Amino acid sequence: MADQLHLTVKRCLERYRFFSLKQPLVVAVSTGVDSMTLLHVLGSLLSADQLVVAHVNHHLRAQSQQEEQFLRQQCQQMGVRLYVDQWENHPQHGIENAARQERYRFFAKVMHETKAAYLLTAHHENDLAETMLMKLLRTGDATATVGIREARPFANGQLLRPLLRVTKKSLVEYARVHQLKWYEDATNQEDMTLRNRVRHHYLPEWERENPRVVDHLLKFHDQLTELLTMKDDIVSQLMTRIVHNGQLDITSYQQQVPVIRHCLLYRWVNDQGMFALQEQRSHQIDQFLCNQQSPSSTMMISNDLQLIKNYQQAELKKVQNLPTKNQKVSDFMVKFDHWYTRPAGDQWGIFSHPQERTIAELWLTGGQLPLRVRTWRPTDRIRLKSGHHQAIRRVLINQKVPLNQRQQQLVVVDRFDQVLWLIGHKTTWLDRQQVRNQRYEKRYFCQK
Repeated sequence: MADQLHLTVKRCLERYRFFSLKQPLVVAVSTGVDSMTLLHVLGSLLSADQLVVAHVNHHLRAQSQQEEQFLRQQCQQMGVRLYVDQWENHPQHGIENAARQERYRFFAKVMHETKAAYLLTAHHENDLAETMLMKLLRTGDATATVGIREARPFANGQLLRPLLRVTKKSLVEYARVHQLKWYEDATNQEDMTLRNRVRHHYLPEWERENPRVVDHLLKFHDQLTELLTMKDDIVSQLMTRIVHNGQLDITSYQQQVPVIRHCLLYRWVNDQGMFALQEQRSHQIDQFLCNQQSPSSTMMISNDLQLIKNYQQAELKKVQNLPTKNQKVSDFMVKFDHWYTRPAGDQWGIFSHPQERTIAELWLTGGQLPLRVRTWRPTDRIRLKSGHHQAIRRVLINQKVPLNQRQQQLVVVDRFDQVLWLIGHKTTWLDRQQVRNQRYEKRYFCQK
């Protein structure tokens, strides 16, 4: 049994190439039988400089100080480094989840300080079965129901669980054979938490129906993991074709079947570190993206996150980074015979003589000067050759200007605030009018 446990842990480290690196690993130790057994096995496999112990004193039980002192003595005897976190600021509610967050925050800090590439925890086979039942009860989500995986990215390295296919019974037997000392957490016998209720009541009830229920849960875990891995591979291949520089190609997205679209949405949102997408929200976003009657629109998908659909592309942006309708991008007087550069890199100017890239010639009177540049407004219109007027908003829509760029469009206006030029898109139509005592000058509107 001892040899088998050593071999199990060693093979896990070999699978993830620990022995080829010259970095230490961090092992999380609570002083319970599981983690004390793992520490003992690692102590026989690794040298002292390869091993770092991390312990969180939760200050929730009277024996917490005793456990910490015991572990300090153990690490001193082994000659390994020990890092201890003192967690004393407890929330009034959700203490179990808060404790877990504190532990992993501390473990990540220790990995960073010691330049460790791996964090090892002592989760075992029974933990896996319990977690699967808990996730099934709480979420019904297939990805969550997989439960605990042997490895996952964590901090600046990986989190490994080498005991995931070892039973609790085997760990206790190993500890007794090697006369290891450990501490039992008295709260583990209480039914205050869901895990304890699953451990003491729900799972034993299932085992009375079928003693092999844990084996069946593990088999289900393996099959579900394989299916999810296959799904992830398919989605990864599609993402390279559908997402470019963080933007979603709407046409390619709409060509996918609904189940694939859901997977693509989930990956797209999470890859940008935005938030975990809920199923109901996913369906709402999918309908929004597939609505061909509204090719350019926006949708708030959280308090600070906006989904922007611009005809063929969609992107996610934080609200605070978006310009508001009343935000002034520019407001200045135009200097003739001078080139101005826009953020996109192109240039524009109004000249007294024709230039290589003249796009319009307008007759202006002295009374219309000075000309000014500002951001467009919802009431702005531009004069057409027919004498009618067209709203600037309609010009931008017709020319398929992306919604997130419309708010920053600039217009050139005269002294009377009449729009002469929607820069980069369209000029007004002004004929030279024969008015007595009125002097006209031709100006050349240019862009390059």
